[in-house]
Amino acid sequence: MISFLSSRFLNAAGTLVAAVIATFIMIRIAPGDPVLVLLGDLASPQQIEAARIEYGLDLPLYEQLFIYLGKAFSLDFGNSIIQGRPAVDIVAQRMMATLTLGVATFAIVTAVAIPLGLIAALYQNRWFDRATSNTSLVVLGIPDFWLGLVFILLFARWLQILPSSGWSSPTSIILPAVTLALPLIALNMRLMRNEAIGVLSSNMVKILRAKGVPTRRIITHHVLRNALLPVLTVGGVQFGHLLGGAVIVETVFGWPGLGKELITAIGYRDYAVVQACIFVMTFLVVTINFAVDFSYRLIDPRLRRI
Repeated sequence: MISFLSSRFLNAAGTLVAAVIATFIMIRIAPGDPVLVLLGDLASPQQIEAARIEYGLDLPLYEQLFIYLGKAFSLDFGNSIIQGRPAVDIVAQRMMATLTLGVATFAIVTAVAIPLGLIAALYQNRWFDRATSNTSLVVLGIPDFWLGLVFILLFARWLQILPSSGWSSPTSIILPAVTLALPLIALNMRLMRNEAIGVLSSNMVKILRAKGVPTRRIITHHVLRNALLPVLTVGGVQFGHLLGGAVIVETVFGWPGLGKELITAIGYRDYAVVQACIFVMTFLVVTINFAVDFSYRLIDPRLRRI
């Protein structure tokens, strides 16, 4: 276990350092000048030069990189060139909204997809299995933004029972969370169904049934635990996507999340905020993947010896 933790920690640290360096390089080779965005085209050369010196943009790139690396891992990304506040404060504020949305979405996916997939596997090729499979195919073909707009029109405009945008009340999270959750429910349900069918048809389950083990125990202690491993793998990747890739849904619902802030910062060439966003997103994704790997050993005792 110690060797496992050590290797995963080194991999995580290497990934984080690589992401920090890659972010620094890519944002600076992208077209656009943050100083001109800040001051406008009418700024004098003296004002432009003073702003470059103030934000350290007059230094050679390798010096900027060394300074950035020295401060990044102490969470000092400097001030936003647009908002004038510390970038880490902006990201921390946005991260809470993104984490809340991600956790709510993942809770809905887990609570719905796993039971539906298991039931569909137990009643394979019956009406419930066919209905859930056909419904999942339809849901997977619907774009997120279109689904979000339909929900806004139906529940916010016509029925007027849920807010359409922002984060003004606890109910504000329902529409964006359900919009993000539905495609993931369809995908994870099908994955859970297929994995459970494979376990149910295995020799292990046949032997357990021949020994007279109760069906409930077979399902909860053997089928569910073995079928969950690939679902966990996909779930970890999906949760990472929710934390950094839900930009479209956040934009549709006006959700003040990290992805929306990143897109805005890229548009304004706000180096400090972009670097802080990517750092935090990478850290969260690496941490989630680490947690998924560790959970394997809790579910499958055979992996504890590796």
